[in-house]
Amino acid sequence: MFHGFSLIEIIVYVSLLSLLFIVVVSTLLAMTRSFATIRTTQHIQSAALFSLDRMVREIRDGASVNTAQSVLGSHPGVLYLNTTDAASAARTVEFFVSGTTLTLRENGVIAGPLTPEDARVVNLVFRRIDTPHSEGVKIELVIEAGTGSTLRSETFYTTAVMRESY
Repeated sequence: MFHGFSLIEIIVYVSLLSLLFIVVVSTLLAMTRSFATIRTTQHIQSAALFSLDRMVREIRDGASVNTAQSVLGSHPGVLYLNTTDAASAARTVEFFVSGTTLTLRENGVIAGPLTPEDARVVNLVFRRIDTPHSEGVKIELVIEAGTGSTLRSETFYTTAVMRESY
């Protein structure tokens, strides 16, 4: 004899399947948001690593900070370094923010951006450190990336001492 499902059984099965579907979809959405947040954090970290590394190398290799052309202690900061190239010829290096991109200028010619398009510089402050024994620069850099719920912002600090100053 053929037996069908009762109305109560169908309601219970549909309810369980609906609940299972909601749990699966919620889990997938949470994983997608987590992945987007992680990707945004990676963009910020890689932009900061590359740009700070280049600035620290140039500062360490620099001879002096040109305080007349630099903007120190406020945003948007400009760091203008007097230095020399491999052939000991005079060379200038300038770091500045153009729009929301950290940019490098060498000998008056823009060498290119130091931060990618998916990361925005929202604060860049240079502070000159001058002691009787050495000269250095403290850098404060705030980078943000992402949009909406994945918008993240991180602050980075570093200090570099000019090798030729001690």
